[in-house]
Amino acid sequence: MLRATPLLILAYNRPEKLLGLIDALRETRPSPIMVVVDGPKPGDARDAQRVQAVRDAVSSIDWGAEVRTRFRPVNVGLRASVTDAVSWAVDEYGQVAVIEEDVVPGPDFLPYVEAMLERFRDDERIAHISGYNVVPAAELSQGAVGSRLSVYPESIAWATWDRAWALYDDDLAWARRRPFDQLRRITGRRSAAARWLQNFADANAGRISTWAYRWISSMWSVGAVCLSPNVNLVRYVGQDDGTHTVTAPRWTELPVYDGPLERVLQGEPVADPGADAWVNRVVFHGTPAGVIRGVAVSAALALRKRRRQWRASRQFRE
Repeated sequence: MLRATPLLILAYNRPEKLLGLIDALRETRPSPIMVVVDGPKPGDARDAQRVQAVRDAVSSIDWGAEVRTRFRPVNVGLRASVTDAVSWAVDEYGQVAVIEEDVVPGPDFLPYVEAMLERFRDDERIAHISGYNVVPAAELSQGAVGSRLSVYPESIAWATWDRAWALYDDDLAWARRRPFDQLRRITGRRSAAARWLQNFADANAGRISTWAYRWISSMWSVGAVCLSPNVNLVRYVGQDDGTHTVTAPRWTELPVYDGPLERVLQGEPVADPGADAWVNRVVFHGTPAGVIRGVAVSAALALRKRRRQWRASRQFRE
């Protein structure tokens, strides 16, 4: 018997984005739906207004779905908000499909992740099911198969199980041990290993409030992988105002797949080193030049963190 798969919507202060997501969901009419909205930042009246507009937008879910909400009274930040929300969902249902407010799903996103959640429920190799694919068809080594196994999970539209989410380590214990040789084996390149040491250092120092790097560390610590479609099932629309957008992506987003779902579900997924090499190079900048660039990114993140701390201290004194 199939388990119910709740759709967990993660939102904050962009009502226009949430309304676009809800409008797209009317085609598939999912239920149950869980909506988590982070709270406003202290002392920011405009933020409070936008957060309230997001809460009001939830009433646009008008197709009779079971809707449960968690509206946070104060801002806890992306990292804490996401981890608590996913834990809430998997504790209740044993599995979850997750989508952020700045994503527009295609019609096959939910059917795909629901099918794969059922198919690979007991396969402990797989901890994460992605819905967002950016790898061009020409870069796929196994393009005739509907999905592939990858070491790189994406974080805007995905799914997981309680047995996998139990691996989540917010303390970055594995990454903090600086396992360079292990990282080199996972990513396939010394430069990629070095770049991931930078990523984990930024996360550990609080220069970026990321749950995603912690999730990657948790997966890699046990050799788990993600399942990714070889086509793209959602559209990301948050490039203009994402909370942690520092630089524009260097890739062109693929169109949302509009073919038969059976095409994406066919075949036995296997690792695709060519696709992962492309993700490493283009998305995560795991190259010698990317390592140098990472130094600049870390410095920019550190400066932004100091500015936030200074503003918070000034507001407190006033």
